[in-house]
Amino acid sequence: EKISTLEKEFEEKKIKENLKKEVLDITLPVREVEDAYLHPMTKVQYELQNIFVSMGFAIADGPEIEDDWHCFEALNMPPSHPARQMQDTFYMPDSNDGKEIVLRTQTTCIEVREMLKGKPPFKILTMGKTYRRDFDATHVPMFHQIEAFYVDMGITMANLKFLLIEFCKKFFEVENISSEKDSDSILDELEL
Repeated sequence: EKISTLEKEFEEKKIKENLKKEVLDITLPVREVEDAYLHPMTKVQYELQNIFVSMGFAIADGPEIEDDWHCFEALNMPPSHPARQMQDTFYMPDSNDGKEIVLRTQTTCIEVREMLKGKPPFKILTMGKTYRRDFDATHVPMFHQIEAFYVDMGITMANLKFLLIEFCKKFFEVENISSEKDSDSILDELEL
């Protein structure tokens, strides 16, 4: 009986000590929350979207878990195609309708979905996470990809060149990128 009584006393004493240590004063002012910042990747994605939207592109998004047809076969990569070897990874359990499911290996499958919705012209920007197997310690199996897709009558390589130069001017915040310069002088100008 004495042991039981002492155990209860020690237990009550321990509880009281803990209550004294763990005091919560609800009258204290609320702690100031430090400023929150966007992740650098998110900031860059917003910046890229703004640049391409200013050039007339629509933003398109799609699922990260994709079926084999949208990810490969619609892009003319049947199961035996050699280009699939580096991308044909991260398969998921098959869907209920029998389609093979894979983590998307490229954002091009978003463009496939957009083309199936309508008819040209298309001026689409796709970006997002993609997944591929990599073989060395310098790579991870998930990376971000961006694609600009422009299909219309009369579009030429000159349009591509113009878009690339305009993109570089806006993204790197430089004005005098000349198409006559070689790549080394452009990189020097951008301080890369």
